[in-house]
Amino acid sequence: MADANGTPLTPDDPLSAARTRTLDEARAMARDRFKERVRQGEKIGNCDCHTTEVVAEKGDGPVAQVAGVRFRDSGRMYYFNAEAVTIDSGDWVVVDTNRGREAGRVIVAPHQLRLNRLQGSLRPIVRRLEDSDVAYMESLKGDAARAVKTFGAVARDRNLPIKPISAEYNFDGSCLTLNYATNDKVDLQSLVHSLADQFGCRVELRQVGPRDEARLLGGLGKCGRTLCCSSWLPVFPEVSMGMAKTQELGLNPGKVSGVCGRLLCCLSYENEQYKQMKAVLPRLGQNVETPSGAGMVISLQVLRELVTVRLAADNTEIILKAADMGFGKVLEAEPPSPVEEVSTILQSGEPTITSGEPWEGTERRCRRRRRGDGSRQSARGPVA
Repeated sequence: MADANGTPLTPDDPLSAARTRTLDEARAMARDRFKERVRQGEKIGNCDCHTTEVVAEKGDGPVAQVAGVRFRDSGRMYYFNAEAVTIDSGDWVVVDTNRGREAGRVIVAPHQLRLNRLQGSLRPIVRRLEDSDVAYMESLKGDAARAVKTFGAVARDRNLPIKPISAEYNFDGSCLTLNYATNDKVDLQSLVHSLADQFGCRVELRQVGPRDEARLLGGLGKCGRTLCCSSWLPVFPEVSMGMAKTQELGLNPGKVSGVCGRLLCCLSYENEQYKQMKAVLPRLGQNVETPSGAGMVISLQVLRELVTVRLAADNTEIILKAADMGFGKVLEAEPPSPVEEVSTILQSGEPTITSGEPWEGTERRCRRRRRGDGSRQSARGPVA
């Protein structure tokens, strides 16, 4: 093997090794090189990644140093006060929440933000987790898997109509959260105390609905990819059968429903685009003028902006571009700012930024969406 200048390369040569890498490895190397350039303060393009100076946002109101944190059992990002700690993107931190102290990962590095843009009170970041703490958190995942089996065995022994879903310890192992699903109203207070005595820590039971069950268990969707809700989707969007009609999909419930039995979340991804494009395209059955003469629209290919017209003169069908028939193009909307895009709440459709109160707001939305979901029962067991 030789390089571009004809110089032979040995198998141990770095350039030769780089050429034999897979595409994923090459992309990973490119990301590492980019991060190294940013870390060394090199200027990259026209961005300000190379500078360490923090510039406050324009506007009125007090400013705080905040960081975006994402929890393990939530896809949403929440802002916390980062003035008292030194952290960077990718670090694990302990924060105060409505459910007590929880561990989360920093996904947006500390920066200055106007407090009037935050929804709710701003809670502080307590400390940064050390490598030993992160390793202990990983070791608790095996204990959580065994806890699910124990939870299921105890429920079967008591003939309780519940389905164990998942379990999760908090960062220090002092609290165990057990998620379950049920269609009946069940009194689990005695079960909570029994499990607390058995596990030797605080036990919290949390009822989840069909969508949350699919998010916690994971799986593959109709597209063959990992479920959006278990991989990247922050919150469940509002989905309706009208979106399937707008996209001209079959209204068979089995074809527009996901593994959770509810409407596919991906119906909302392109719905707005379909609505905008249909607004500028001719309607089915509309009489139009074409370069070949008058005719009637009998079919539309919305994404490709193609129109099938049946000519009135000779009853033949032709396919034309919408622009050739005088129909306008879709106006591209101005993209939102990065902060608003990260923090948009899909249920309300309004760009808001959420501060460090993840649990209370989530429970309220669950109660509005599903009657009886989001209930919790807990008890404190003996100190281990």
